[in-house]
Amino acid sequence: WETARSAAAASQHNGIYGHLATITSQAENDFLLSLAPIYSSFTGVWIGGRHPAGWLVGPENGQTFAAAGFSNFSGNEPNNNGYAYMNIGNTYIAPGTWADASDAGSAQGLPHGAWDPVVGYFVEYEGGAAVPEQSSLLVFVLSLAGLWAANRRLTRRNP
Repeated sequence: WETARSAAAASQHNGIYGHLATITSQAENDFLLSLAPIYSSFTGVWIGGRHPAGWLVGPENGQTFAAAGFSNFSGNEPNNNGYAYMNIGNTYIAPGTWADASDAGSAQGLPHGAWDPVVGYFVEYEGGAAVPEQSSLLVFVLSLAGLWAANRRLTRRNP
């Protein structure tokens, strides 16, 4: 998660720096889900929050998910004190719903093996073109094979 947050903050579009996406409506959640390929297994994409703190980046920084007006955690989620991600796979929880990363992975901001298989992240740029809800946000998805590879290296060193 920390790697994704840093990469998102360093990315630019039309001179505007990004941040991990903060999702404040069902329309925005659906829009982001439409940008990601849907995997056949449980797979996640980092977003900019952590349970129970809420949003940690962007204009919603410091707001709980409830105070920001929207959350989309799946049935038994959040069930850890972890960084949030959106499921983009077809098993375990429904695509588009959120989970929070578990135990060791959460403490390091990393996915934790098969339980939190995060493969990328969403970046949001403020002040760009409109998304479906007529806001002033322009959102892109970036896949991070490098994030996955870095996690695999760390996992091998620190089982």
